[in-house]
Amino acid sequence: MSDSGPAKRKDGRVMSDIHNGRADPTDYRLRRLLEVYYDLTLQMQERLGAGDANDVLLLVLVAIGDLRGAPMDAELLAEKLESSRSTVERRLKPYLDHGTVRKGRRGKSVVYLFDTNAMPPSATGAGADPKADADMTVGMVRTLMTTVFDIATD
Repeated sequence: MSDSGPAKRKDGRVMSDIHNGRADPTDYRLRRLLEVYYDLTLQMQERLGAGDANDVLLLVLVAIGDLRGAPMDAELLAEKLESSRSTVERRLKPYLDHGTVRKGRRGKSVVYLFDTNAMPPSATGAGADPKADADMTVGMVRTLMTTVFDIATD
């Protein structure tokens, strides 16, 4: 079995080209956007007291549905997360217990609502994390604006 060298991308470049400064602007923008996605995920994880990235995504979906005025039930959350309803309900339980998420009724459905004022539990389980910003949008907007400025001025 012979090694044919580094794998080439559709544009013919190899990763070593990208690392040696021959990357096109699209690569830079993509890298910056991925870095921002990661940074925002960490901010949300801290602010929401989420156990892991899967919980962040679950809580983000609950918040989006509630803030849009169309809260989701466990079945819809499970569909969006490609998971089972029982897994969604199990993963939501600590957030229901803490008050980050609460149940509500929409017709016959039990839906999940997001409490934007709930402080996350600390990593030790001893109440609210005092380091968490009371308004997570401040840090998130700052991160986004810095990235937009960096990309626009590069």
